[in-house]
Amino acid sequence: MRRQFSIVRVKREATKWEFPLCWDEVASCPLGASFSLLEQRRLDTAVGCFPFARRTKDGRRAWRIGSPSAGTVEVWVTSDGSVYVEGETTLNLVYALFVHLGETVPELVLEDRITEVVHNEKSLLRLVRREEAAMVPFDLPDEVAA
Repeated sequence: MRRQFSIVRVKREATKWEFPLCWDEVASCPLGASFSLLEQRRLDTAVGCFPFARRTKDGRRAWRIGSPSAGTVEVWVTSDGSVYVEGETTLNLVYALFVHLGETVPELVLEDRITEVVHNEKSLLRLVRREEAAMVPFDLPDEVAA
């Protein structure tokens, strides 16, 4: 499945909100400052340290991550301080990358650019588990699928 995500920083108080959510559901803007040049370099380096990451060599600060079982994504850090993830992949790969980048820069959320739903680490993990459960050819007990 083709997926498009952006990873952004939110204000500290927004990390306590209940996720998933849509940006138009909140009264005040939860977005934090864009990533500084140092943070952009750190994020770029962190993506490069991710398993199976290879530089795209197309003039962008971009990486192609091709996992044998999870598909392929391109991840790039733009000059305005945004991080984009796009490709044919499972949510497992996106979740692992999101957690990995969260160790570099705290207070991150992931926006699904197609559905416009925003996730923190916990809500993204719930989504990954639902996707995995849907692929299982037999029924799981409710406490495992949730």
